[in-house]
Amino acid sequence: MTRKSAQIDHLILLTGISGAGKSSALKYLEDIGFLWVDNLPIQLIPQFIDQIIAEGVKTPRVAIGLHMRNQESLTQFHSCYSGVVQKALRFELVFFEADFSVLTSRFQETRRRHPLVRDHTVQEAIKMEMADLEPIRAMADIVIDTTRMNIPNLKEYLNKFFLPSSGSDLMVFIRSFGFKFGSNSDADMVLDARFLPNPFYDSTLRPYCGRDSQIIKFLEDDGEALSFLAHLKKLFEYLLPRYQREKKRYFTIDIGCTGGRHRSVYLVESLAKELKESGYSVVVRHRDIDQESPRMEGEK
Repeated sequence: MTRKSAQIDHLILLTGISGAGKSSALKYLEDIGFLWVDNLPIQLIPQFIDQIIAEGVKTPRVAIGLHMRNQESLTQFHSCYSGVVQKALRFELVFFEADFSVLTSRFQETRRRHPLVRDHTVQEAIKMEMADLEPIRAMADIVIDTTRMNIPNLKEYLNKFFLPSSGSDLMVFIRSFGFKFGSNSDADMVLDARFLPNPFYDSTLRPYCGRDSQIIKFLEDDGEALSFLAHLKKLFEYLLPRYQREKKRYFTIDIGCTGGRHRSVYLVESLAKELKESGYSVVVRHRDIDQESPRMEGEK
C-alpha cells in the first residue's frame, strides 16, 4: 500500500499465528536493511514511529512484530493501524500462517510452549488463536503460508517482496503445484490444468518433468496446451496492466495438476516466458516437482 504524504520509507507490521515464522522473518528483514522490533506493546507503536521520524533517520525501513494474544490487544490494534498507516510511503500488514497439523508438529518437535496454553492443550490454543486472528488476517496486504517452507524458502520469499526490484512495479509470482498435496492459501488466482493429457500414464515419460523436451512435445502435439496458453496470454495482457494501474505490487498465479510435476510445470514455465518477454518481473516456483506419491488406480 502506497501513501503520498510519506515520513518514512517503508513500514511493515508482521503478525499471525504463533509458530508460523514471524520471528524468523523479522531476523531476516534485519539482514536486508530493516530496523526491527518485536513484541512492542501495541499502544506504543505510533510513538515508536514518531521517535524514528523525529531522529531524522534518512528513509528508514522498519519492521514491527505484533503479538495479539488477548481481546484487549485486538482492540488496540485497530486504533494503532489507523495511527501509523499514513506515516510511511509504503506500508504493509503481513500475516503469517500455516496448516493446523504443521503448527501442532512444530510446537511438539521444538517443545516450545504455546503462548496461549494455560488450561488448554496446544491444539486447543492453536484453534483459539486462528479464530481470534481471522479479522486481522482479512485486513492483511500479504498472507504468507509457511506450511511447506523451510528457512531458505522463507528468506527467498521475503526477498521477492521486500528487496528493491527492477523493471515493472508489479511482481508476478507463478507457481506450479499438485492438487493431491493440497493447494496454497495465498494465491490471487488458481488455474486447473488437469483437463490436459497426463504424461504420467506413459511409463517412458513419467520420470521427466514439465521442463523437459519430452514432456513439452507430448503436451504440445495435440494443440490443447498451446491453445490454453494463448488464452492465458490474452487474459493477463488484459488483467496485469489494470492491476498496475491500481498500484497492486504483487500478483500470484497458481497452476495445478494432479501431482505438480508435468502439466502445471510446463504451463508455468511457458507462461512465465511470455510475461517476461512482455516486460513483467516474474518469479517462478515449482512446489511439488520433486514430490513422489503413489497414485490410486483410476486417478487423473
